[in-house]
Order: sequence, then C-alpha cells, then structure tokens
Amino acid sequence: MNRLAYLFVLLVAAMLAGCSVITRPPSAAAFMNSYRDESVTDVNFAMYGGDLVLNESKRTDYLPKKYDKVESSEWFADLSLIHYINKFHFTVGLGFQSLTPIWQPGFVSRNFGVMAWSNLLPLSDRIDDGSGKTDGVGLTGGISAIEQLVVGDKIRIGITEHISKNGRESYWNEDECYGAFGPRRCIGEAKSVLYTEIGVGVYFTYRMISLEFRYGRDVTEKRNRFTFSFDYMFFFKRAI
Repeated sequence: MNRLAYLFVLLVAAMLAGCSVITRPPSAAAFMNSYRDESVTDVNFAMYGGDLVLNESKRTDYLPKKYDKVESSEWFADLSLIHYINKFHFTVGLGFQSLTPIWQPGFVSRNFGVMAWSNLLPLSDRIDDGSGKTDGVGLTGGISAIEQLVVGDKIRIGITEHISKNGRESYWNEDECYGAFGPRRCIGEAKSVLYTEIGVGVYFTYRMISLEFRYGRDVTEKRNRFTFSFDYMFFFKRAI
C-alpha cells in the first residue's frame, strides 16, 4: 500500500473512531523520529497520574430546571495511532488519540523540533472552558519545543516544553427536567471540560522503542498531572 492510500485509510479510520474533541499532548519522541524518514507509524500507550478528577459531584441550578453535574473520573490512559509523513524538515502526523481524530504538524531536525497538534474535527459539543459556557465548538491542542541529543545510530534523548489546551471527560446528569408529560428522569450527557496546561517532559528512544515522561501544570483548575508513555514505531524508510 502506497503512502497516500495508507494516509487515506488512516484518515477514514480516525473520522470513524469517534466524535470526541479531547486531546492531550501526543508523543514528541515519535515526531522527532520522523526526521529523514519518508514514513513512520507510531503506536503509543499513555497512562496519567497526579491530581486527576475522580468522581467529583457538584450541584448547579438552571431555572426552571435543576441539574446535578456529576463529573466522572477522567480517563487514566490513552491509546494512540499516528502516521507521520516527512519531507525535508517538515512532518505531518495524522491519526487518532483514543476516540479523538488528531493531526500533528511541525518542524523537525536532528537536534531540534517544534510540533503543534489539535483535534482534527472542531465539532460542536457541550463544552466547559472555564467561562461558564455549556455549549460551543470544541477545539483543543497546543505547541511544544523539543531539544534532542543523538547518541550513535540507535539512541536519542530529548527534553520538551509545551503549552496546550487539553480536555478531560465528564458528564451532566439532569436531576429534574421536564418532558411532554411532566417531570421525568433524564439520562446523563457527556461533556468536555477544557483546561490550559504548561509542562515539561523527557524521553529516551532506542531504535524503534521509546519511553516518555511528562509533567503538566493545569493552570485552570490548579492541578498537577503526570504522563508515562510507551511508543513502538515502525515502517521506517531511512535511518537518521
């Protein structure tokens, strides 16, 4: 399968994967490994820790209805599949991060890179961005600077700095709402909570395998979050 056909299949798969707008910073190690390679595919498994939201419940009144806002536990892991196409010093990644179609363009070189990312489809969604709005167009993403040290032909060590608008999962559960025949119990509705994060990270890559650690400070909700991720990369064309 040629590169364009592969990219088309991945695009369709990403669009069918779901309608989520939630993203978190993707792999910097895989992005940097795309340098001078025509085609790189990365499978990434990330686990999250720190001050995660765990079953918090808040009550909010919107007259004439009353709602219970029940925030489910935010996801503690993501599974990503992103395919990178590189030309000279420019790389574009396309794929999905769990249920979110995502793209990841940027500049890449042997020792330095700048990558951006966002959800591929800025869908209309139930959004909480800290402004009090409950509906809007969901757009998450960010930008990251990457400095990399290459040791021999097989080892790469990098550090990253990022700023991003991330998202986490929650649900609205309507306690009292009204239908055609009076009061009824309403089913919970998914909602995305957005927050701004500033963070740093470090990664270690040996050939096609990478381990990455990232710290992020949620400046919206004043939380500390940590990410541990594992990458496996394949479909290399040329070595660095």
